[in-house]
Amino acid sequence: MASGESRGVEDFDGDVKSPVDIWADYPGFTESKLFHEFLARLTSNRDMHVIVTAAAETGVGKTTLAFALAMLWDMSWWDSEKATFSPREYEVMYDEVPPGSVLLLDEVQRAADSRRATSSDNVELSQAFAEKRYRQVFGMMTAPSKGWVDDRIGGDSADYWIQAQETPEGRPKGEAKVYRLRNNEHYESKYKTRVETISWPILDWHPEFQKLDQMKVKRDQERTENKYVHQSEVQELKEN
Repeated sequence: MASGESRGVEDFDGDVKSPVDIWADYPGFTESKLFHEFLARLTSNRDMHVIVTAAAETGVGKTTLAFALAMLWDMSWWDSEKATFSPREYEVMYDEVPPGSVLLLDEVQRAADSRRATSSDNVELSQAFAEKRYRQVFGMMTAPSKGWVDDRIGGDSADYWIQAQETPEGRPKGEAKVYRLRNNEHYESKYKTRVETISWPILDWHPEFQKLDQMKVKRDQERTENKYVHQSEVQELKEN
């Protein structure tokens, strides 16, 4: 589907039972090398881990891109309950979802800052992506840029890096550059290979995307509310 083309909710929900029912509607995506790699891993009982970033700081659709991939890949029908902002919750969810599912760890920079490589969440996230590869669950994470992600989440832990592109006006354009992440153990080096540019459907109208957006709003509100502590509470903490 062209990036500017819109679809109604009834076209995407209705009697659709699996991504297979809608793959034909998105030739720009299903004809890609990335999609063929996904199918190869799916049919051979393997998984695939993906990092999704943006070509600009904010607002170019990295979460929308990750959502589109999750909706089209998840074999048991993706919903917002398979998304989280917590590496610890991601680990728990991994063992609970059925094989063929897609888990989304959104805005990973809040826990996995490459500048805090020894933080507990950062270490746990690196271990989760490296070790949680035995149930054929497809892992996906988003960050503003690849520089925000711990270097350990590279050729060993993630398989692909996908960068959402922007228009001159800063809006999502429905295109993304795909890179294959690799690790050369002989030379102890990590590198990336440009694979292709894909088109992806902008599905921010979808009810599950709107639920995901509300989760982000709620999370930000809770972070703001928890930032301030009343003076009486401070004194009570001191006394305790």
